[in-house]
Amino acid sequence: MQKQDMIYEDFMEDRAIKMFKDDELNYSVYVQVFTTDNLPFSPITGDKKHIFFDYDPAATDGVAISDVCGNKFNQVTQKYEVTDHTYVVGKVVKQSLPEDKALLLMKKAAHNIISELNKPVLMSKMKRRPHIMNDVERCTQLLTDESVDLGTLSKETGIAEDTLLSYRDQPDLLKNAYHIELKKLVAKYFEVFFNRNEIERFRFMLIDIVGAYLKENKDNPAVYDPAYELYMMCQVGDWHGLAKMEETWRAMYAARE
Repeated sequence: MQKQDMIYEDFMEDRAIKMFKDDELNYSVYVQVFTTDNLPFSPITGDKKHIFFDYDPAATDGVAISDVCGNKFNQVTQKYEVTDHTYVVGKVVKQSLPEDKALLLMKKAAHNIISELNKPVLMSKMKRRPHIMNDVERCTQLLTDESVDLGTLSKETGIAEDTLLSYRDQPDLLKNAYHIELKKLVAKYFEVFFNRNEIERFRFMLIDIVGAYLKENKDNPAVYDPAYELYMMCQVGDWHGLAKMEETWRAMYAARE
């Protein structure tokens, strides 16, 4: 951002607004962006494609939206992020305008930009709401799968084969099952329906990514502490916890199909 020839500085709706005389002919306006905004750039690519921010209504006849400055690319997440110095930049279209006229045009444009930034962020369209299974549903899927041998399952879980057969014939009985039985069956559900090798690769990938993130944010407890919990889950090899994460992503993906 230019630091000379500032002709106006104030706040609109808690956002910093800065206006500059770039040279003898041109003026520009800067409007602060927040992390919760309808972002004027793609967090993935940094460009103006596939975003919900609409540049056309944000601009005016007198001011064109020309750029976004200060959006920093995070090497760890491989995404662009908002910083304290992220601004939408507008340029006055006509040159050689009197300063008071240029200020009026830029203030109008600032209001338009803020209105667009304030719009609710739209989530990805889904054909249906994602369904995340509970433990009873996980056990039901395990027990009603005919490829699962109940004799083997009984030996592995310590649950009587007759009990497992009753659950297979009447899955509603699982709603009244002992907690320890559900816990053992859920563990087998993840072993049967999730590839442990894939989860292991995912675990090591997360260790690399989250470890680098922790180094960047070691002085910021608000973001460090939750990431550290995830890091430790990976370190101790809690692959059931990681499988639950994959299960959630599968459900989210299925809802978009």
